[in-house]
Amino acid sequence: MMLSQKEKLIVHYLSQHRDRFVTSKELAKHLSCSDRTVRAYIKSFMAYSSKETGVELVAKQGYGYRLQLIDEQIYFRFISENNLDQIKETIDINDRHNYILNQLIFEQNKVFFDDLMDQLYVSRSTLSSDFKKIRKELLQYDLTVESRANKGVFVKGSEHDKRRFIMDYFFSGHFLKNLHQYVGDDFFKLPISFEELTIIVLDECRSEQLQLSDFMIQNLIVHIALAIKRIKDGFELSPIAIDYQKFQKEIRVSKRILNRIQKRMNIVFPQEEGQYIALHLITNSIDSQKEENKNTETPIRYDLMKALRQIDEYYHYHFADDFILIEGLLVHLEVLEKRLKMNVHLNNPLLEEIKEQYSDIFHLTKDLLAKLEGFSQMTLSDDEIAYMTLHLMAALERYKEKNKLNVLVICATGYGSAQMLKERIENELSPYLNIVDLIGYYDINDDKLQGIDLIISSIDLSHLVFTIPVLTVSVFLKDDEVAQIKEKIRTLHPSLQKKVRSNSDLTLEQVFDHYFSEKYFQIFDQISKEELLEKMAACLNDRGKADYTSSMLDLIRQREEMSTVLFNDFIAVPHPLKAIDKMHKIGIAIMKKGLYWEDKFKSIRLVFLVSPSICENEGLPLIIKRIVDLTDQKELQEQLIKSNSFAEFKRIFLSGQKKG
Repeated sequence: MMLSQKEKLIVHYLSQHRDRFVTSKELAKHLSCSDRTVRAYIKSFMAYSSKETGVELVAKQGYGYRLQLIDEQIYFRFISENNLDQIKETIDINDRHNYILNQLIFEQNKVFFDDLMDQLYVSRSTLSSDFKKIRKELLQYDLTVESRANKGVFVKGSEHDKRRFIMDYFFSGHFLKNLHQYVGDDFFKLPISFEELTIIVLDECRSEQLQLSDFMIQNLIVHIALAIKRIKDGFELSPIAIDYQKFQKEIRVSKRILNRIQKRMNIVFPQEEGQYIALHLITNSIDSQKEENKNTETPIRYDLMKALRQIDEYYHYHFADDFILIEGLLVHLEVLEKRLKMNVHLNNPLLEEIKEQYSDIFHLTKDLLAKLEGFSQMTLSDDEIAYMTLHLMAALERYKEKNKLNVLVICATGYGSAQMLKERIENELSPYLNIVDLIGYYDINDDKLQGIDLIISSIDLSHLVFTIPVLTVSVFLKDDEVAQIKEKIRTLHPSLQKKVRSNSDLTLEQVFDHYFSEKYFQIFDQISKEELLEKMAACLNDRGKADYTSSMLDLIRQREEMSTVLFNDFIAVPHPLKAIDKMHKIGIAIMKKGLYWEDKFKSIRLVFLVSPSICENEGLPLIIKRIVDLTDQKELQEQLIKSNSFAEFKRIFLSGQKKG
């Protein structure tokens, strides 16, 4: 038996609230429909017997409806057949937003509200709330979300502004973070960064209007990273039979991608490598033509979800809840299926390292592939299994990131030496710990201890009684103390109560001093763009690192090649292509007489050089929002330009903030 979409949403909601009765009014609100419509669907569902569903729907006048479990085995089969355990309302809202943006901006399919409700298993009101946030995000790029009959929902704006959004989307959030979770550049040992590979792939695909999802691009970049390593390690490839006439565009793009990488790295790719990259692009092109089938459950997706749930149940992982893992695996499996049908196999230069360092995940991946009906009869080499292993390794890194221990750092006052201890902890232990707060001894109270898993203190707290483990360390956090903390971490489990302060809990005043400093503040009468950026980069090099300034300037140049860093005729916000500082910081420069930036922007007066942290950048969106708001506040711009001291600049910058 297969339920309709509305019936699925009703059953899912009732399943989530099996401990109580739910009124039709509550269900109507959840589904954004009338009481009468809900009752009609309820009546339809009640026609099924408990022998089919494993549950009985109890209706009680004046109370509402409640699901009563009759047969657990039948019930689990029922929810599996109807994909009720895949309902994505519990997915991180950011993943849902990224899925919608993929549809609107990258794949540029016709997008209809009803289709999105089916694909994401959410109600109309939830989807409307999502679009409200997406509209606000796109508005910063002069892009609007509109809808029309027969055309659906679409993004309206210039290609230039869409490209500006796309570049920021890829380089400011989840995309690169997910890429680096494929065990990172260090494991691949690449002479080129993931960031630069992303630019090349984006540029060439956009130039030919190839519409790829971010999961497709992510997989392609990992493939190219491995291709570079294959060349260095001397692996050879077998040729693939591709219809050159039918797929001219994809083959042209793959050649241009490889040509740019060859020039950048002074290496030569074999002709076959272009065919393999083209295969990734062709797979996507074929899939994008199947728009009429995009709402149906594909056999690969069904088998994958079933296999992931079985592995989760046995090994106690959370793979079936990882949206990024699922979508990434699906893209990989689709390409793999086509390669295997062509009898084409890839050598994996990381095979031995993966088997040696991640043998448990490697064997887990082998188990996963054996459970996929479409692949169980195929002969898969260890090389192919190692490719898939990368996806699971990245998923485990994401899980670790989301489940760090919540730590409270306590010092005598919370200032001065306390900041040194906080920085040492972040530098040495950021992969394992999330510093919730840094407080002085006299600020300890029950509220501060809520949701905390571990206390790290520079003062002796043995005279106080805590239910939370306490480690006493020096403010310099010596190596043996770091080892002591790591040992303790192994015995602890993260608190379910995540006390992570969100940006909405912060104010601009609270984060200002974490980013800005008088030592990063400069005023000039006249100066060239090149000289200014060099002075600003040098100013941020407060630790005197060799090659810091040249590296920063090179990364700023690469970032500006992608899209503009100019906010308006007065304000520029340059920043590196990727973070290189452990601590975030922002340099400020005021040009009293204006600065020539480029032909259309000949009098830039304010420059904010943003250097984000490689660890965390809490509060940075507030800073950027304030700078964006300034572009509409001419009077405040003029006041900032007239500032003659950092204190004066700070006062003006924090004044006149827009509300909401």
